[in-house]
Amino acid sequence: MAMQNKVGVTKMRGLVLAVSLVVLTGCSSLKEYIPVKWDSNQSASITTIQQTTRNFDCKGDIAQQAQTLNQQVEWLKLYSESKPTRDIITPIGYMHTTVKELVERTSKGSVSVTYCEIKKAIVIKQADIVAHTIHGRLF
Repeated sequence: MAMQNKVGVTKMRGLVLAVSLVVLTGCSSLKEYIPVKWDSNQSASITTIQQTTRNFDCKGDIAQQAQTLNQQVEWLKLYSESKPTRDIITPIGYMHTTVKELVERTSKGSVSVTYCEIKKAIVIKQADIVAHTIHGRLF
């Protein structure tokens, strides 16, 4: 009877260990789907990016404006990566790539107004998506 009890305890410990492992592993992968708390720094940053993008003058100094916008987007990207806010990392990455392409293109010479307007429209849409995500968070 004592031997049978030891076997039962050993099996139970194995079962508890296996269930714990599955639960803990499963919970860590759920982290991406749990809403993140609202962050005033991210909110202010994305609003600044939206304003800069909407005021972007494609007939003005595109290179300087693109550099300013790139620095703003990079700040938000770095800040967000330093926090457990995985809900906006991907869309910020897309926006950063779009702005960096504009910066690189202007560093090689002038760009057409049409090209600038297309990039501007893309960044406005990307910034709106990020803003909707950030502003839609719970307090």
